[in-house]
Amino acid sequence: MKELSSSIVRLIQFVEYYLCPQYCGVVDRRRVIAYLFTTLIELVVIPFHFFLFLMVWEPSGFTMACLHLIAFILVQYMIWKQVFPFHQGVSALFLLVAVKLAADSVLCTYFGVLDDDITVIGNIFVMLILDIAALSLMLQMTSLWITLMVIPLIGFYYYTLPHGEWYYSMKPILVGVLMLAYVYTYNMSRVTKGLRQPREISLEERKALEMLANLRDMDYGKAGNLLERLSPEIRQRIVHHATERLRKEEVEKLAWDMVCADLTKSEKEICKLVLEGNSLKDICQRLDKSESNITSQRCHIRKKLNMDRKDDLRGTLEMKIAELRKVM
Repeated sequence: MKELSSSIVRLIQFVEYYLCPQYCGVVDRRRVIAYLFTTLIELVVIPFHFFLFLMVWEPSGFTMACLHLIAFILVQYMIWKQVFPFHQGVSALFLLVAVKLAADSVLCTYFGVLDDDITVIGNIFVMLILDIAALSLMLQMTSLWITLMVIPLIGFYYYTLPHGEWYYSMKPILVGVLMLAYVYTYNMSRVTKGLRQPREISLEERKALEMLANLRDMDYGKAGNLLERLSPEIRQRIVHHATERLRKEEVEKLAWDMVCADLTKSEKEICKLVLEGNSLKDICQRLDKSESNITSQRCHIRKKLNMDRKDDLRGTLEMKIAELRKVM
C-alpha cells in the first residue's frame, strides 16, 4: 500500500513538472490531481460505453461515444502539447465530460432502447460533482457553464417524469445543490473577514514577548529581571506566543520565497508594492521607473505565475500565499 501511494505521488509530480514547469501552488497541484483522476475515469467509462452500446445496439449512443472519444483525444493532445494554459485544459476536460453527460441524458430519454431514469439522475448528480470540483479548484467560469447546463437538464428530467415519482429523485439533486452552495460560500472572500483572533495579551506580556522575539535588540539584563517577576504560567504563555510569532514570521517568509521563486529581484519588489495596495503610479514613483517598464514587468510576473488575463495580480498573490500558509 505504501509503495502504491509513493507511485501515485511520483506520477502526480511527473505530470506537475511537465504541465506546470514554472510554478505549482496548492490549487495547481489539486488541478493536476483532478485532471489525472478525471482522465482515469474517462479511460474506464469510454470503453464501457462502447461495450454497452454494442451489446444493446444503440446507434445514437454508439455515435455519441465515438464523438466523445475523438473530442477526449483532442483535448488530451492540446493539454500535453500545452496549446493553452493547464487550468484551461482542466476546464476543457470538465466541460467535455459535462456536455457528454447532458447529451447522454437526452439520448437515454428519447432514443434509448430501455426507459432509463436511473442513468439520467446519475448523470445529473455527476454533473453536480463536476460543478463542485470546478468551484473548489477556483475554475469559476467552468463552474458557471456547468451550472447553466445542469439547470435545464434538471428541468428536462422532471418534465419527463410522472408527477408522482418526483419525490424519489429529489434527494441526490438537493444534496448536490447544497454541497455546491457550501463550496461557493467558503470560497467567498468576505467569509474570511472579521475572524475572531486569540485573546489579547497584557501590556507586560507584550513587552516581554517583544524582548524574546527580537533577540538581536534584546537587553538580556532587563529581560531576565522582567521574566523573574512573572509567574510560571505567564512565562509559559510568553514562550508560547514568542514561538508562534517566530513560526508565523518564518512561514510568511517561506511562503513568499516559494511564490516568488522564479521572479527577479525587481519583479519581487513590484509584487511587494502590489500586495501593499499601491497603484501603478505609486509603484513608478517608489521604484523611479516608467509606467511602460512596470507594465512590462507585471506582464512577465503574470506569465511566470500562470495567470489568466482576467486574474487580479494582488488577489492571486494573496491566494497563493494563503494556500501555502495552510499547508505549512
